Amino acid sequence: MGRPERMPAMSAATAHARRPVVVVTGALAPYTHVLYERLAERLDRPLHVLSCTPRETARQWVVEAPLLFRHAVLPGLRWHRDAVRNLYVNPAVVPRLAALDPAVIVLNDFSPTMLMAAGYARLRRIPYLIRTDGVPETDPGQRSVPHRWLRRAIVSGARGGIGPSAGSARLLALYGITPERFATSPLFPAWSPAGPPPPDSERPYDVLFCGILNEEVKGARFFTEVVLGCAARGRRLSVRVAGDGPLRAEMEARFAEAGIAARFDGYLTQAALPAVYASARLFLFPSRGDVWGIVVHEALQSGTPVLASPHSGIARDLVAAQGCGAVRDLDTQAWIDATLTLLDDASRRAALREAASRALAAYTPEAAVQGYLDGLRPVLAAGT
Repeated sequence: MGRPERMPAMSAATAHARRPVVVVTGALAPYTHVLYERLAERLDRPLHVLSCTPRETARQWVVEAPLLFRHAVLPGLRWHRDAVRNLYVNPAVVPRLAALDPAVIVLNDFSPTMLMAAGYARLRRIPYLIRTDGVPETDPGQRSVPHRWLRRAIVSGARGGIGPSAGSARLLALYGITPERFATSPLFPAWSPAGPPPPDSERPYDVLFCGILNEEVKGARFFTEVVLGCAARGRRLSVRVAGDGPLRAEMEARFAEAGIAARFDGYLTQAALPAVYASARLFLFPSRGDVWGIVVHEALQSGTPVLASPHSGIARDLVAAQGCGAVRDLDTQAWIDATLTLLDDASRRAALREAASRALAAYTPEAAVQGYLDGLRPVLAAGT
């Protein structure tokens, strides 16, 4: 009996092509779920997503089970410091990466878990990219030595960077990612309006606030002061507040005392959001430090003009840069003036809607996926 036939040896290029892309992130969000599904559809290899936590404490969204990518939550330590700051320590990321043997890793932002993953990648000579929403204005690395060290340690070994804006490119450039190694992958809402935005005559509320009801990040108390200031000038606005948080009881009491009609929805599902954004004539976003601010994008795509503070990535890089909303420093009187002026100027609101419609054409899932592919392609090609 002859020897059994041997299978031909797999070429190095073929073996590399079968190794997956692995994304390490804090937690899945509705928009990243859409992004990863579409990215998995475009990749020529499996896509695995490893999350540090099932869900951030301040987030109430529900994310569907993935269809095209594979998702796992890493065990470990999770410290949710406040509405936007979370610290993750997940040593399990190392054996998980070892089991997956990725061709390339994408690290989402900065944490001890990302440092462990970067260290493993460098030890095993696996290329990795660093992705961040951050901008220099909100980067703790500009003020804190430990944060700065963490960022330098992670970025120093990265082959390139991915981010949603010019601000993200500026931030990564501070830590060594040159512009030619940066790929833009814009943020986008997880949902799109079912039809054209309704006219103002079908919008029962003057102003809308959407987000966590705190002051240190979202400016909910500042929003309250603006509404009360409008009332002091003889204009009691109809108000809608979507979201929840520590200031809800205070806001409800102050509006009731002033005789202001205010609807508080609490946390809402993604399915409920289109109707909420389309119910107001003006969206107020008095952020004190949002890295981006996807709620502004959701308002704009709903045909709702925006008045925003300059303290978010979207206010600087979209609203102000594209002239599709009003941006004012966090001065109460200036916001009262701007709110009343915009509510009284229908032609101005119409012009802002048109500008937003043009600007948002560049912020799509397709553009976001293309940014990832632009970042991944040279790294994957170098490994074949």
